[in-house]
Amino acid sequence: MIEMGIVVGLAILVLFFKISWKWRIWMLSHPVLFDIVVFAFLTTIHWGTYSGVMVAAVGALFCSICFSIGRWAFGYIQNGMYISGKVANVWNRIQ
Repeated sequence: MIEMGIVVGLAILVLFFKISWKWRIWMLSHPVLFDIVVFAFLTTIHWGTYSGVMVAAVGALFCSICFSIGRWAFGYIQNGMYISGKVANVWNRIQ
C-alpha cells in the first residue's frame, strides 16, 4: 500500500509540473486548499476497499510532503508579496 501510495502521489506531482508557473505559484500559495482537494480526489477515485483508501491517504500524505518541500524550495505568494524559496535565492545570487 505504501508503494502504491507513493506512485499515486508521484502521478499527481507529474500533473503539477505540467501546468504553467502562474498556476503552480497560485497552488503553492494555497497549501490547505491543495491538500484538501488532493485528498478528496484521491479518496473518491480509490473508494471501495480498505487498501484503496489507504493508498489514497498515503498518496495525499506524499503529495503534502512534496508540496511543503516545493514551498520551501521555490517560494509562494503571501498577502500579495512573493516569498522566495531557497532555489530562487541561489538563482538570484548566480545572476
